[in-house]
Amino acid sequence: MASPVAHSFAGYWVFQFFAAQSKFRLLRPGRGNLLPLGILVVVANLPDFDFFLSLAIRGNLNDLHHGFTHSLPAAAFISVVLTFAWPIAATFWRSALVYFTAFSSHLLIDLCTGARLGWNNTGFGIPLFWPLSQHYSSPLILMIGVQHEELSALWSLQNVASGMYELVVCGAITAVFLVIRARYVHDG
Repeated sequence: MASPVAHSFAGYWVFQFFAAQSKFRLLRPGRGNLLPLGILVVVANLPDFDFFLSLAIRGNLNDLHHGFTHSLPAAAFISVVLTFAWPIAATFWRSALVYFTAFSSHLLIDLCTGARLGWNNTGFGIPLFWPLSQHYSSPLILMIGVQHEELSALWSLQNVASGMYELVVCGAITAVFLVIRARYVHDG
């Protein structure tokens, strides 16, 4: 699994994509838009809340990790529930699409997370079509998975290095996007 760094950037990217199209009901010109941004960052990290579920139910971090919360059916269910609870866009289906995109960004990143970078089939896999038991992963690994066998492993030097790698890569992608967008807005 990737760290919350990459997943948070993905939530930011989803926000930027839909905000550019003025799809959010919660956006107000001239006012801070931190609420919809914060919501989408949390939703992009939501599948990994199975750590807390696993800790509460089973007493360890990993029994339920990469289970049903890392699937498209969970993405659809959570999207509909969140849309009923707090519609973020003007219509029900648009709101569900925004939430589904944020949640699914997590799945896409985890599909491309493994033990080594490159085209090497070291992906950990997720049950994309749960309740079917098959796990899917990409043969192209773009993120190094973090250690999470036990709570103390979360703060290992390897995890700090993985988080820094994600910060540099995702930060560079974000910077390029913002420069291109600024030029597009300036020229348009």
